[in-house]
Amino acid sequence: MKRIIAIILLMCIVALSGCNTASPDTNGTSDNTETIPNESTNIPNQDISQGSIEEKHFVLESNGYKLNAVYTYIDDGNAHPAVLLIAGSGPSDYDETLGTLKPFKDIANGLAKEGINSLRVDKRTFSYAANFDIKCGIEEEYLDDCNAAIEYLKSQNISGLYLLGHSLGGQIATELAASIESIDGMILFNSSARHLADIACDQYSALDPVNKESYTTYAEAAKNATASSAKGYYYYGATDYYWASYNSIDTAQNIVEANINTLIINSKFDKQSFDEDLNLWSTLFSDSANVSICVYDDISHFGYKIDTTDPSSIYTQVDFPSEVISAFTDFIKGDR
Repeated sequence: MKRIIAIILLMCIVALSGCNTASPDTNGTSDNTETIPNESTNIPNQDISQGSIEEKHFVLESNGYKLNAVYTYIDDGNAHPAVLLIAGSGPSDYDETLGTLKPFKDIANGLAKEGINSLRVDKRTFSYAANFDIKCGIEEEYLDDCNAAIEYLKSQNISGLYLLGHSLGGQIATELAASIESIDGMILFNSSARHLADIACDQYSALDPVNKESYTTYAEAAKNATASSAKGYYYYGATDYYWASYNSIDTAQNIVEANINTLIINSKFDKQSFDEDLNLWSTLFSDSANVSICVYDDISHFGYKIDTTDPSSIYTQVDFPSEVISAFTDFIKGDR
């Protein structure tokens, strides 16, 4: 079991820093995105009763940045609910690719089969990694581009606008929902109400318990960082400027202020979150009329089924669980 935990933590601790430019640009270039034709392509063998499923590959422009994006939609002339998929921490492409896994692609296709449109976008820190060093915060990593994506969805023929945030993306979803009245509902997928630095401290300490005291010190420094005190120091792969920006987020308060239907999905086997995360969600929102909490026993941080007795199963995950897709779609359709 310790080996399973270590492997899973190592897979995603690497992704904790969204703006650490010590990592190479995954595209192999520093300041440009892959050129994608601005056209629609049909996904074969995925017709549904309302019409065909289409994928529009295009470039989303946001504050001068050009980001590859995919809009998966039902081409039947009718309005359908639409979901913006928000990736977790670290540089991610629009599929949130990790090795052979492409969870956002799988989620988009699963939603489309149920008549739900979706938009997924490369993160700016993926496409322009070398552009972001000291002065990179939540606005640059997430908020600016998410707002551009939301405006795009609002321009389409949709019947409702939803956010689905994975991991740190879930906390970002609450930040957006608390400030944008047009959001109809949100899904927080394997996310947390705790401070990111506390989560990082737990993750690092689980791998290196001897240095837990040092990791606790880093976490406190990150939580106390302010824009005026930022000097470019790094804590858990992110600068104090980044932490100063992140520190304005209050996930639980955002959910209260947004006052919209919210689905929280976590897994008991998600070793990037801990029992403390599951207990905190329950403590905060078990009595809330518009917050639903769903807990799975055997899915990974990225949502795929795991054989909890076989460490190698994290490399052989193939199909995104239909029951998780159903939870997403039931929530969205039930909210209509």
